[in-house]
Amino acid sequence: MLSLIRKLGKLLRGNITPFQIIAGCVLGAMLGFMPGFSNAPGLFFALSFALLVINGNLLLAGFVGIAAKLLSLLLLPVSYYAGRTLLDGPTESLFQSLINAPVFALFGFENYVATGGLLIGGLFGLIVGIGISRGIAAFRTKMAGLNESSSRYQEVMSKKWMKLGTFIFVGGGSKKPDYAALMEKRTGNPIRILGVVLVALSLVLAGITYQFFSGTIVTTALRSGLENAVGATVDLESAEIDLKAGRMTLKGIAAADPNALDTDIFRAEKIEADISGANLLRKRLQLDRVVVTGATSGEQRKIPGKRTVAAPKTSAPIPVPIPDTKSIEDYFKNAKVWRERLAQVKKWMDKISGPPSEVSVESNEETLEMRLQRIAEAQGYASLNASHLIEGAPIFLISELQANKVTVSQLPGEVLSIVANNLSTQPSLAHGSPKISVTSASDKVSFEADFGGISGGDNALSFHYRGLSVDQVMGSLKSVKTTLKGGTIDLAASGRYFTTSGAIDLPLEATLRETTISLGGRNAKVSSFTLPIGLTGQLDNPRIKVDAKLLGDLAIKAGTEALKEKATEKLKDKAGSLYNKLLGGE
Repeated sequence: MLSLIRKLGKLLRGNITPFQIIAGCVLGAMLGFMPGFSNAPGLFFALSFALLVINGNLLLAGFVGIAAKLLSLLLLPVSYYAGRTLLDGPTESLFQSLINAPVFALFGFENYVATGGLLIGGLFGLIVGIGISRGIAAFRTKMAGLNESSSRYQEVMSKKWMKLGTFIFVGGGSKKPDYAALMEKRTGNPIRILGVVLVALSLVLAGITYQFFSGTIVTTALRSGLENAVGATVDLESAEIDLKAGRMTLKGIAAADPNALDTDIFRAEKIEADISGANLLRKRLQLDRVVVTGATSGEQRKIPGKRTVAAPKTSAPIPVPIPDTKSIEDYFKNAKVWRERLAQVKKWMDKISGPPSEVSVESNEETLEMRLQRIAEAQGYASLNASHLIEGAPIFLISELQANKVTVSQLPGEVLSIVANNLSTQPSLAHGSPKISVTSASDKVSFEADFGGISGGDNALSFHYRGLSVDQVMGSLKSVKTTLKGGTIDLAASGRYFTTSGAIDLPLEATLRETTISLGGRNAKVSSFTLPIGLTGQLDNPRIKVDAKLLGDLAIKAGTEALKEKATEKLKDKAGSLYNKLLGGE
């Protein structure tokens, strides 16, 4: 600790120049304001190398960098709006060129907080650097005017607090430096020769390391990316990428369910893909065909996973409630679990459907600013990117994905087939709209999604689930007036998901088959009845509408069928009695 304090004291007495002070403060503050390595890896490396090569003071860079990191957490919205000004303001064309240029595309300029933090951090470092430089200059000017033999100098140095301060900050036996000579040095050598050597060695070492440990490096990088996408722990046994052969193979993948960390939301024995690395320097990766082998979902994990990304926040209820509708809490016992899962689905849907273009407010559609603000509230400012500035091709694209013979623990006995096309980070730059199809071999379960509304419109959704147990559904509901028992329910829905607002319009039909309805303590059998249910509002906080009149019709129909059954029984009894009499019976 004492050594560190004396190093700070050496700033006053040493030969540090204003250039070294300001350079160290600016570069340290810029690094401190970076939101994270994954958001802007190129900027992180560039600033780190610059700090080594440029002869800035490393001690000041460290202290200012720590202070800047703490300050950046408080000023996160300020960094975001600064980034908005740079990326979507007068300098938009400049940054658009950098975002799509080879090498510079790796810097992460599309991230609003990273680009804004570069500006805010630079200004903060410059102000701090100038302040420290002027303070040191003032101290040296005053000390240069004092002569060691003067009575004033002797009087000051004889005080106990001054002797103690000199010992702590300077040490014993130190002589007064030539402050006048120190003040004449303004710049010094701007390049740190040792830093140049270190950077060169680092690059060589990185190349050698990748040559021998490429599998481990790729596995670690992919695991980190998958954890960011899934939001929870991802286990990955190995990953191999052969750019010359255009082939990628992943083995032993197990992704924990972020809403049930003791189970895996996805597990696969192997994933193979045809890979195109032609535009890697432009940060573009295309997987032409992905084949998943041995995929399962819902299996128990030996070691529970951990959340790697904060849970997405549920959208606030609609200010003006939709008439005759109720929330999930009004119907389901485990409403909290439903809302968490729907929030996760909404997050994935937003990623798949991609960002819309800036649309006019007069068109009553969500503008880019409104969408960014909505996502910021759910995922945080650091996750926001100016994806609309990316040109040519998506940063990441899966042209075709196939997963056959997929088993899901919640669907015992069912085997699923999953096909997806044009899944990308920027769907508007792909050759077709994103599509996902999930079907079971028995056709009990089916899901279709066509995200054709990538320009700000809506996306088509449809699904069905046949043969769902009525007793299972009733067990998950809160107390209801009408009680159903036995039989099955067929669910079928076809509707839309609105990219611009995160809302759904999904009419749902529930067809009851061979169920028993309880009315006033009496049971009545219903052979078949279809009940329309409306699902509207935010996907992660939907409103449910059940037509009360149709429920009344169900009761009437059940009562009618019960009367028919009783009348039929009486007719049978009478017909049997008449038959017995004709045969000569009593």
